[in-house]
Amino acid sequence: MEQQYKRIYYLDLMKSIAIISVVFYHGVLPQITMTGTMKFYSYYFYRLFAAVATPLFFFVNGFLLFNKELDLHKHISKIIRMMVFTVIWGSITIISLMLIRKEILSVGEFLKTLWQFKENWISHLWYMGELICIYLFFPVFYYAYQKKASILVYFVCIGAIIIFGNTFVNEIMTVLSILVKHPVAIANKNMFNMFNPFKDVNSYALIYFCCGGIVYRYQEKIKNFMKNKKWIFVTIIILDTCFLFMCGIMYTKLNHNLWEIGWYGKETIFTFINVLAIFILCMNYNKSNKVIELISKNTLGIYLIHIPVLRFIEQIIDVKIITTNICISFLYTGIVVIITLLVSLGIKNSQL
Repeated sequence: MEQQYKRIYYLDLMKSIAIISVVFYHGVLPQITMTGTMKFYSYYFYRLFAAVATPLFFFVNGFLLFNKELDLHKHISKIIRMMVFTVIWGSITIISLMLIRKEILSVGEFLKTLWQFKENWISHLWYMGELICIYLFFPVFYYAYQKKASILVYFVCIGAIIIFGNTFVNEIMTVLSILVKHPVAIANKNMFNMFNPFKDVNSYALIYFCCGGIVYRYQEKIKNFMKNKKWIFVTIIILDTCFLFMCGIMYTKLNHNLWEIGWYGKETIFTFINVLAIFILCMNYNKSNKVIELISKNTLGIYLIHIPVLRFIEQIIDVKIITTNICISFLYTGIVVIITLLVSLGIKNSQL
């Protein structure tokens, strides 16, 4: 008998928050130049929302996948389909952007762009690549999870200490250098040296993914613990966000160059804590909302389509005019989400 899964509304909310943040990050924020104006600081603050976007996706993916029965043959088949689909969609996206930009790539340039996920072309597909890498090793983690969950807890704790702890030590060292009046921007320095097995730039994704599975197992205990404590997690998010914002400004000032908080912030202890706090707060959401549910069901479609749509719009209008007002920027983001949602639904209905 096929297992029936009850829809979890707070996961719909988390996925919707994540995809809207991604669209805002790719559509509005690139238009902002680095200046010392209040506008820059306000928009830089909004980049913080992008820092939790993809971690939330990995977290929710692990939450769902760890708690389904694993059929190894079907899982391998799914990985192969994902690989083929990513290559095909990457090719379609490159061709679409070539037509939009009226820029023709040679066969060699096309293949290089496809293989390297070249920036400003299909670099956003790094998420698919990372997810496939996680899926390749998922059966090993799943086995540990089912046999003895404490083994997976141990792995996540070690990974979190090394990955997020390493960036935190970098930040502390930078602050200390400022205090002793010899300011140096210390970032991406491997403080654990040869004892760091998580040297890959996107290793954090695996920790968020596994963390999602662990949280599912203990969700009832988490619910009981958080009763009448919402204000604590709201306070944590506010303080944590402020710390990450100050960290970003610090690195930006020291480097005399924009520290991409939406990208580098994902590996910080601040974002890790924020993701957990957002999950705990979202657990209070237990209502069915058709719009949120529709967006949630189509987050992958929106994610894949939003870049060509954004680049097409940018050929028609001057988006920099839109970004002069934050309210209009959010409205623009909402319109892009709706357009990409409709395109995604159209593709689904046409059975392409």
